[in-house]
Amino acid sequence: MSDWCHNRLEITGKSALIGIMEEWITGEAVPLYRHAVMRSIKLFLAGCGGLLRPVKTESFPPFPALMQSGTGQGTPANLAFDQWLDLLRRDVPLDGENLRKIERIYHQSGIDVIRWDNIPEVSRRHIARLIEERYADWFGVATLSREIEPGQCWERLSQLPERAQPCDMLQIIPGRLAAELNGSGGLLTGMSTAGSFYCRQYGMEWPAGHNVSWQREGLSSIKLSFDSAWFPPAGEVIAALSSTFDCEIRHWYSEPVHELDGYDCYDRGEHVCSAEATVDELDDGRPGLHLVPAAESDEFQAGMPVQRTAQA
Repeated sequence: MSDWCHNRLEITGKSALIGIMEEWITGEAVPLYRHAVMRSIKLFLAGCGGLLRPVKTESFPPFPALMQSGTGQGTPANLAFDQWLDLLRRDVPLDGENLRKIERIYHQSGIDVIRWDNIPEVSRRHIARLIEERYADWFGVATLSREIEPGQCWERLSQLPERAQPCDMLQIIPGRLAAELNGSGGLLTGMSTAGSFYCRQYGMEWPAGHNVSWQREGLSSIKLSFDSAWFPPAGEVIAALSSTFDCEIRHWYSEPVHELDGYDCYDRGEHVCSAEATVDELDDGRPGLHLVPAAESDEFQAGMPVQRTAQA
């Protein structure tokens, strides 16, 4: 992709929080929101296959087939499914409270102990069709092969990732449940796609860092560089990052094709100042961003620099 936006962040804050930020930068922080999405995909499939049935909910206009088996008895599993349907209908943010609710609902549903081979044949057919249709959205890859194994996909939904993408911005500002299930669209009628929500919320269609590199100098500062597709992260994202880690962030960005260059500074979540910027090419071909008029950056604490790169 040629239209990369280059981002450089100079971050200064408390050493303990800067250490936690390193985990976010490198993707070492566990992506709990992704766990909730995978749990929810399995609950959705179980509903479509009639393994779980709502007790009170009688219709779901965004995807009527979710109700094709009708209502069920008031078992703990079905009552849990009803609660999850309410979260989906409201397209709740995947924040701490709702992540805990989805985890509790999932275990109460008992769906995790149901193996593929034990699912009735008619239910397997409904579930398999949905897995094949939504494979790229739900499993993160597109495939040219027709040999998709629905049983393997069903089991994979219980294999929760322990690592996130580098600079995963959905860990800073929560995503939305329905948008994550909807993916590229065509599943939930009238509800936002993931891409459209990402553009509105994060200012970019793929809210994570690419070609990430970072350097820590001293105990309380980090210099971070990453690329984003076409545009820089929205100011709300950098402000939230500054607030989350109680730090000052100076953000330079440049997308040379469309001459999109600028600078913003945030301190503990508050926007402090903005400026235009020019882009110079460094000796190694990378862009160097400079304020207009030139502004001197504060000196970072002395110390042996540690240079690392995170792979997207």
